[in-house]
Amino acid sequence: MPPPRIRLADLLSRLRIHRSSAPIIPIGFKRGAILTGKFFLTYHLIVSYIGTIGPTAGVSMCPTIPNGYGGFYSNTFILQSRLHRRGRNIHVGDIIVFTHPVNPRSTMAKRVIGMPGDFVSVFTPGRRDEDVEKEESEGDWGNVEERVIQVPEGHCWVAGDNLDWSRDSRVFGPLPLALVKGKVLGVVWPLGAWNWFGSKSQLVDAKAGEKEWVGG
Repeated sequence: MPPPRIRLADLLSRLRIHRSSAPIIPIGFKRGAILTGKFFLTYHLIVSYIGTIGPTAGVSMCPTIPNGYGGFYSNTFILQSRLHRRGRNIHVGDIIVFTHPVNPRSTMAKRVIGMPGDFVSVFTPGRRDEDVEKEESEGDWGNVEERVIQVPEGHCWVAGDNLDWSRDSRVFGPLPLALVKGKVLGVVWPLGAWNWFGSKSQLVDAKAGEKEWVGG
């Protein structure tokens, strides 16, 4: 037995009833959703490709970037330029922010010591946690080895200003420029630690003699 036929008029009538029962979204809600989407899109583009302000912690860049200023657990905030992503216009002496080559969940800030083709002297990795209470005469750290390497293409060599307490290229080797997330332009918070780096190089020659631990 053939199925019953549905007249075209009845079918159109059912479609009208179904459409009329659909929820009506207020115009104001639509505009708000569009504005919110535009805001987050603009924020994402600025943070990813122009610049951002973010916290940093650790003593590896002391005293240039202090740690625990005004309290050991307080954060220091730095201004980062995203225009230097993937090593664009990065030079020796710049402080960069990059994704850790071994632990991708970690982000680090170090100073560029060598660019592709440069020759750099390799230092010992520095102090470890168990060396905190040791005197200078009881340790052997931060010394230049009789080894010089050439930074390969597409990489740079980074190190912390506080060499005794920094884990950098001396540990994980040359850093791929593709991991560079930006360049540090300065310390913006707290105000007492404000410091503008800009584009100038702040490299200084290492001096022999007693070394003092800088903890922030």
